[in-house]
Amino acid sequence: MSLQVVLDESFEARVETVTDASPLDPHQVRVQVACAGLNFWEVLQRRGRAPIPASRRLGTEGAGVVQEVGAAVTDFRPGQRVAWSRVPGSFAEAVVAPATALVSVPQEVDDAAAGALLFQGQTASYLCHHTWPLERGETAVVTAAAGGVGQLLSQLLSASGVRVIGVVSSEAKTDAARAAGASDVLLYGDGLAEDVRALAPGGVSAVYDAVGAGVAEPLLRTLRPRGAMVLYGSASGRDADISAKDLGAGSFYLTRTAGRDYLGTDEQMRATGEQLLQWVIDGTVRPTIGATYPLAEVGRALDDLESRRTIGKVLLRP
Repeated sequence: MSLQVVLDESFEARVETVTDASPLDPHQVRVQVACAGLNFWEVLQRRGRAPIPASRRLGTEGAGVVQEVGAAVTDFRPGQRVAWSRVPGSFAEAVVAPATALVSVPQEVDDAAAGALLFQGQTASYLCHHTWPLERGETAVVTAAAGGVGQLLSQLLSASGVRVIGVVSSEAKTDAARAAGASDVLLYGDGLAEDVRALAPGGVSAVYDAVGAGVAEPLLRTLRPRGAMVLYGSASGRDADISAKDLGAGSFYLTRTAGRDYLGTDEQMRATGEQLLQWVIDGTVRPTIGATYPLAEVGRALDDLESRRTIGKVLLRP
């Protein structure tokens, strides 16, 4: 018997007691969850804008301790600390995961950092190093710069010598964006594009946008010729409306990323996860835990994340 968050028929998140006494498959691992990471993906599921698993169990990311391993598992043992980013039903006291989905957590990284890092850190990593890599001395705009991905992306860009102009939703979030490496921090508003241009008169090399409609379109005007608009989210509720004609204003590049095209294999996921944990150890990245909620308050946690009342990463603890 254990607790598990499910999405009911009215799309409300609630905690249920479930029984999962079935034996493990040979390649599975049972893990006691220490903490689970919230992502905007769960907000989209709750609003009917993202696919929901047949089990209706929420959560994909977390960290914990191995309780039991299947007969064919050789990489992990009971008592070992692990983390993951794509295990359905992670808002729970315990999860059963394929061994290939897990990453061993080094002793130097605590549970909170491990549980906060992989899902958003893997996104930040491919955005910075693979989607549109920038060179030292270039300038980028990062929207949602005080959020989980935004802070990690700003840290990775700054570590590469890129100047970051962060954009946040309130004055209360400016310090977090600066601490993550933004040299300048701006607020959303009608004059945002002009404010960016004042800081970078020649235009920026790239815009990394998680907001979508209403923000990405004006920021297109801040790009230098042959700059890139990198879209990876639509927190506004609508995707950005950018046409081929718009790109012609500066021979701009446009991409809308999806993690499956960068992290499509178990090997890629594990390698990126292991690299992120090493970056925590050497100080390249430091996840900021903005708020932690008990599992029973998952509804309030999702509300706060959706309304932008949180800064950095939001965690649940069973």
